[in-house]
Amino acid sequence: MYVYYGTNEYNFKKLENPPEYQPTKCAKCGSVIVLGEAGYSTKGDQYFCAGCSIAEFPELFRRTDQ
Repeated sequence: MYVYYGTNEYNFKKLENPPEYQPTKCAKCGSVIVLGEAGYSTKGDQYFCAGCSIAEFPELFRRTDQ
């Protein structure tokens, strides 16, 4: 998140030399998750992209208005 907020176009002063970092990947499908922009969920120290979150936690995405 620090690198994202220090390098995005909305920051008043961009970091000239942002630190190295390992991208966050989905524990289920392995896709890269952009924490500052994409939807995601966590379970312990694992991160899940938005698509895999629905499969991993179906009870959280159940419609209740029916």
